[in-house]
Amino acid sequence: MQPALPFPFDLEQRDVQGFTPFSGMNFGLSGPLVTPYTDHPIGYPTPDTGADGMLIDETFQNQQDILINFELPDDELLIELVRLFFEHLYQKFPCFHKQSFLRNVENGQLQKEAPLVLYAMCCITSRHHPDIAVRKRQSDWYDQAKLSYDLTRRFPEQALRTMQAVIILIYHAFTVGDFSSSWLSLGKSWRQAVALGMNRMDADHVAPKPRHDSAQHPEEVLGLEMSRGRTSVEREEYRRTLWILFMMDRSHAWPTGWPNAILDIQFKVDLPIADTLFQAMDPDLETSPYTNTPFTRNLNRLINSLSHAKEPVNFFHYISVAHVLLGRISELIHSLHDNPGTQEYAEECRELDSYIVKFRLSLPRQATSVMEAPPEERGNVVWLNVTLNILVMLLHYRCGEDALELSLVVAAARNTAQIVKDAARFSIDLVLSAHFGASLYIAAAILVIQSRLTGDEESFKEDIDILGLVFERMSEIYVFSGLKFKLALEHDQTRSLEEIRNLNERGFRGLLADCTKWGFVKDEVVRRGLFIDIT
Repeated sequence: MQPALPFPFDLEQRDVQGFTPFSGMNFGLSGPLVTPYTDHPIGYPTPDTGADGMLIDETFQNQQDILINFELPDDELLIELVRLFFEHLYQKFPCFHKQSFLRNVENGQLQKEAPLVLYAMCCITSRHHPDIAVRKRQSDWYDQAKLSYDLTRRFPEQALRTMQAVIILIYHAFTVGDFSSSWLSLGKSWRQAVALGMNRMDADHVAPKPRHDSAQHPEEVLGLEMSRGRTSVEREEYRRTLWILFMMDRSHAWPTGWPNAILDIQFKVDLPIADTLFQAMDPDLETSPYTNTPFTRNLNRLINSLSHAKEPVNFFHYISVAHVLLGRISELIHSLHDNPGTQEYAEECRELDSYIVKFRLSLPRQATSVMEAPPEERGNVVWLNVTLNILVMLLHYRCGEDALELSLVVAAARNTAQIVKDAARFSIDLVLSAHFGASLYIAAAILVIQSRLTGDEESFKEDIDILGLVFERMSEIYVFSGLKFKLALEHDQTRSLEEIRNLNERGFRGLLADCTKWGFVKDEVVRRGLFIDIT
């Protein structure tokens, strides 16, 4: 099977309006990967080894040995990995229609048309394969997927599969400490989605923007067929993919204080239907038998729409709305204009708090209790309720000594620990997700601070220990993410009482702005011999 990128590729033919196509990926060669093309009898660039007189066949063999690690696996192993993806990871990326995706892998269509998504899928799924030789290829597949995505332009071919691939890459990059790639890929993919008109796929009142080459594709001038799907299944995959990208954007923004990349005023994508309905859809059906709930920026109407997600229970709908609220709260607490001491800020907080209360009361019992949730939805219940708790912690953990505010924050942190306990009774995997790892850490940090300030360390100890154990187990799957939170929590537990008081007085902004723990984490990671590029 050939690598995803045919060699040589002509870097001079790139679109001047496209993205910079190459980020300097180095496959371990002694020279640059891409060199000016010369008349060699091989079909890819040769490394600049500087070894005069090296025989062509030796060069060819060396490069063959290197490149074979970056090929897709044979069809049998590839299909096995794709099935493992749906078995172990689908709930983290619920934007793939299993029947049609597997069909297109089994008939070889995706290998030819969209290898990027397969490289990304192989990368993230390899850790679940029993063969250690397969697991060792994870970084090779990640490098190939990153390189392939780096080369995409403003209008990527196979737009849907490209977007699906990039959300996997963003997730994986975050777990291995490749934060720069994670953040930049998120921004680039959103710009590509906008260029393709995906962000307005359900904005019927807005005239679609034609592609730059619409003269060659006249069918795309009056519609967005290529960027919102030709079948009902493809359109639903688009919606789900874009909503996951939206969630990832919010999850990247609130812990860093950086602004949201995706503005919901420019996001008109209807809320996805329930997963059971989605997976049961006929992949060849052009018109969907179901009606999607329209997305609105009005929070009151958006929360009222939860009533449409009860039969069957639509957990994706609930999680999507929770992340809309997360984005609004993050914008407020990190605003450069709103002073937390003003009356206007307090009024906005009260309004957002009322939406959280209404949201919680609008959820059916199956969506709020891991114990009562359907087995296949327990992971989503954990994700949803951990997110609801971080909303409370972000909104109410402010400067000052307001007893009511603080009691709400502590209750949310304790609720998070309880969700972890309930989920662990069924499966530890339910709580090992990079989607909400930062939320678990914030809950643990708040509990540590309050245990020290109140002097009642015994009553907080069990919850803190439980969350610490989650990070230990997480480090076995996501080596850097789990280790990062585990070490940060250990650092918090060794702080002096004066440091604890200072953190508490500064509230949530102070907790996020404190960088001493991350310096400690970085030094400890280096001491353990792990190389992590956190730039």
